[in-house]
Amino acid sequence: MPAYERVLIAVDPVIFTITHDHLQVLLRQREKEPFKGKYELPGGLVQHGETAELALSRKLTEILGTQNVFFTQFHTFTAPQRDPRARTASIGFIALVSRDKIPAGEEWLSVDQLPLLAFDHKDIITKARAYLRQHLDAELLRQFLPEKFPLNNLQLVHEIIMQEKYDNRNFRKKMVAAGIVEETGESEQNVSHRPAKLYRFKS
Repeated sequence: MPAYERVLIAVDPVIFTITHDHLQVLLRQREKEPFKGKYELPGGLVQHGETAELALSRKLTEILGTQNVFFTQFHTFTAPQRDPRARTASIGFIALVSRDKIPAGEEWLSVDQLPLLAFDHKDIITKARAYLRQHLDAELLRQFLPEKFPLNNLQLVHEIIMQEKYDNRNFRKKMVAAGIVEETGESEQNVSHRPAKLYRFKS
């Protein structure tokens, strides 16, 4: 009979936000070996009686103070040597947070300037970023923006994630014609420039 290996299950949330015109990810420094002092994703093991989704909700509450966060599973990482302590499979989730909901005291780093990371977390972040680009739609875009926003803010989010520039006029026409956004009838308040019209995502 074949020998079956005991495998631990973990969840690793890649929590993205956009701030200072950069896509950023929440990381923490490890306080113990292995990889002491290196940055890692704020994941953890699935506890007895939990599903992966329940474990993730628990972690997001610990990290962000709320369960009201958009998340989706994007990949499972099963390389035999990914954790030197024990065979561990990790379920990768993307979680998206708008900058007005970022908790104080957490460390956010630009995905374009990541340091050396613990375990295979660089690979996890790379795959999460690719997933975000490949599946970018209104549901994902709305997670980075407040309820009402000028279209140039939506364009900026799109450009940051896709890593390319768009013509302002064509982008606006495309968003409106596709039925993704609609006017609110309101404009920006207390701005030093000409107030822009405010839009919202259609339900």
